[in-house]
Amino acid sequence: MTASITFLVLGTPVPQGSVRAYQSRVIANNAEALASWRNDVAVTAQRHKPADWDIKAPVELKCVFVFPRPLHHFGSGKNSTKLKPMAPKHHVTTPDLDKVLRSVSDSIADAVARVLLHNDSQICSIYATKRYATDEFLGAHITVTQLS
Repeated sequence: MTASITFLVLGTPVPQGSVRAYQSRVIANNAEALASWRNDVAVTAQRHKPADWDIKAPVELKCVFVFPRPLHHFGSGKNSTKLKPMAPKHHVTTPDLDKVLRSVSDSIADAVARVLLHNDSQICSIYATKRYATDEFLGAHITVTQLS
């Protein structure tokens, strides 16, 4: 039997990877938001982890990242809830999919919590998408499946 967990993390997904150097220190330019997002992912993963979860097993990771649409995608006045015909169907703007995915994979294998993985190198397969919200949900829908 393959163990699998699915959980939702609420909030706008935060990318990892953009850093700046200040003298001899390297600091993420979104450090505060990233720390909060990674904590939310780790805490939610911990809450959904089964008692018999093997943190050293190889896994498959599936993530759907849901972002808010910018206001300029909508009409104005009485049409403020309607998408403009020229509004893009796909989320092709920042953040990059690989950067939000990295924030999640690092979170579930967090060095302090060791929540679902001993190390994120155990992720053998990844399926990830990013899209605009079509309902009220913003965040990430994450499934981690242990491989046999």
